[in-house]
Amino acid sequence: MDKRYMSFVFKLAMFLLISVFLTSLAIAGLYFSYRMTSSLGYVNLFDRIAVASGETISFYVDQFFDLVFILFLLGILISFLMISHRYIRYFVKIEKDLDQMVSGQLTQRVEVKDNHEFGQLARQVNQLVEKLEKTVYEERVAEQSKTELITNVSHDLRTPLTSIMGYLNLIERDQYKDEVTLRYYTEIAYEKTKQMNTMVNDLFEYIRTKNPKLILNKAHIDLKEVINQLASHFYLQMKDAKLNLRLHLPDEEVKQLVDGEKLSRVFENIISNAIKYGSDAPFIDLTLSREPKGSIIEVRNYGEPISQSELPFIFERFYRVDQSRSKDTGGSGLGLAIAKNIIELHGGSIRVTSDQAGTAFTVTLPNIVEKTYEKALKD
Repeated sequence: MDKRYMSFVFKLAMFLLISVFLTSLAIAGLYFSYRMTSSLGYVNLFDRIAVASGETISFYVDQFFDLVFILFLLGILISFLMISHRYIRYFVKIEKDLDQMVSGQLTQRVEVKDNHEFGQLARQVNQLVEKLEKTVYEERVAEQSKTELITNVSHDLRTPLTSIMGYLNLIERDQYKDEVTLRYYTEIAYEKTKQMNTMVNDLFEYIRTKNPKLILNKAHIDLKEVINQLASHFYLQMKDAKLNLRLHLPDEEVKQLVDGEKLSRVFENIISNAIKYGSDAPFIDLTLSREPKGSIIEVRNYGEPISQSELPFIFERFYRVDQSRSKDTGGSGLGLAIAKNIIELHGGSIRVTSDQAGTAFTVTLPNIVEKTYEKALKD
């Protein structure tokens, strides 16, 4: 049975017993006083007290059942008045607080009395209001986020689309000198089309990875193997940029329960950025290490450092540290935002530091993922 219900019944019984006791004392006191005034024939005070006390006891014995009935009714009446006063006063206070909330004072809260039976009710009302406030705030943020997303996408797609339409319009009206010029126009239109395709694909990927309920296709894989595959994948691109990818890997395997495809996307984005902005130095360092808190992967380039004022926004969608360079290279501004979403879906974290010693992106994948995997195997 509910403890709060039992507590309420117990307090009600105690109120009843106390009220009966106090009422009986009051009746006994009144009858005793009456008998004291009726025994004036006794000169000795002690005799008068003894007589009055005896007659009071006889009165209780003779009228026992009638007195019990009267005292019980009085006890119920007093208990009801005391309890109703206690609860009605608190209900009135709760109603006033709720009226203030309804009138728009959302910061108002119902007063919580820990020693009151309905204190838990008041606490739950406050929790409900807080959750409602949080839901309303999240909906506003989500709506604002959607508006910003549409605005940014429209702005970023308009520029290449305008170029494509312009060059195709020139071709449509035969405004070109020769076939070389025609091929030049079509090549530009094709490159702008690929840029738009990259933006659209990144946008879909960003929206997918933003969903916290996205199901990851996890497998227990060796992160060393993933990094070696990435090194092979970027070999030609690194060679064209006259860069050397230096790997710092441990001798033993570093296994982790991850979605290998999505994790590869993370490091593809990070390494691509390192190549774009790290060409001032001949190296890019990729370090993998195992620590008590988890697996740590660091990608460091030695190009021009990122301004400290820009570092807090580096993982925001559509944010570009260098607007002109990013657009020239076809960047969508979503790569690092996608990387952050994927790492957070794995329960990990990603951060960036930048100074004269280089720009480093550090990814941490927690060991708790491995424990979950081991538990799943045992089950």
